[in-house]
Amino acid sequence: LKADRKSYDAYIKAAIHILFASLIILSSTLFFLSDKLSSLYLTSFSDELKNNSGSYFFIASILFIFIGVGSVVYKILFAELLGWKANIINALSYLLGFLDVVAIHYLMPDSSITFALVALYAPVAILPIIYISFRYIYVLKAKVNFNTYKLLLSRSSGFLIFSSLSIIVLQTDYIVMSQKLSAADIIKYTVTMKIFGLMFFIYTAVLQALWPVCAELRVKMQWRKLHRIIFLNIIGGVFFVGLGTLFIYVLKDYIYSIIANGIDYNISGVVFVLLAVYFSIRVWCDTFAMLLQSMNQLKILWLIVPCQALIGGVTQWYFAEHYGIVGILYGLILSFSLTVFWVLPVYYMYKSKRLA
Repeated sequence: LKADRKSYDAYIKAAIHILFASLIILSSTLFFLSDKLSSLYLTSFSDELKNNSGSYFFIASILFIFIGVGSVVYKILFAELLGWKANIINALSYLLGFLDVVAIHYLMPDSSITFALVALYAPVAILPIIYISFRYIYVLKAKVNFNTYKLLLSRSSGFLIFSSLSIIVLQTDYIVMSQKLSAADIIKYTVTMKIFGLMFFIYTAVLQALWPVCAELRVKMQWRKLHRIIFLNIIGGVFFVGLGTLFIYVLKDYIYSIIANGIDYNISGVVFVLLAVYFSIRVWCDTFAMLLQSMNQLKILWLIVPCQALIGGVTQWYFAEHYGIVGILYGLILSFSLTVFWVLPVYYMYKSKRLA
């Protein structure tokens, strides 16, 4: 609609309604399931944590549900070609969360895990909600009917399925670790992944900004320009991952001392090499996944991602038993390499040639 210079206020208004309805439904569901889910997910941690695991799990889940709403808000901004606003809000929210944790560390060093968790993620969860609430005022007069909701839900259902499957794939490692690794190894893996995740977040932001651009180029049938942008984006992304990995490895002692001082992070160089390989593969796969989503070609994702989840679960379970953290990374790399790494680009080229 934006490409055709038509008003889309009604869809923004309907999307906000759906978002807040989803918040209520998911929060209510987790309220009843938190005790059961936490007993399965947090089995590697201390008895003290297990005794309160249900409340920890519920509070964390609510925070991350709100953060998920924020990710939808950012997609709306990128679709409106206002990605700079999304980046400012996101960066500011994480900065505020970081400052909250630093303040708690010095002013209230004996604070509970729950308090620290809320302090870190509350700004990330709340700022996008505040923005979308103000955004709602501007579309308040837009007329919304049943067909608006129906069209929006029918178009978004495919993305919901793909996102749910992606969550399963990307969270399988933590599920396996909760059953196979010690609490110390889980902490090592989680902190290291967070460090690399912060680096990869930059590339993810670039992909989000490219999504509407790629969709518009596809509508205009400018395939050569689209292919050139994607090629340069992947090359730049892999180079960025390699450079970032080198930076993290060289400064790892300093970085870990800041993030979690007093905890032993004796991690081999093999882990850093595997992480560089894994995130380079993610650059390739996530780029083609974004392209197919921008083309509304989701069926191939519905078919291949469950296969990836199955392969990832089996391989991570087996390798984690024998190789620990390194085994988890072996499983992750294999799950991507045997499925989406080659299926998505082949399918994209097939579809682009048919549409050209």
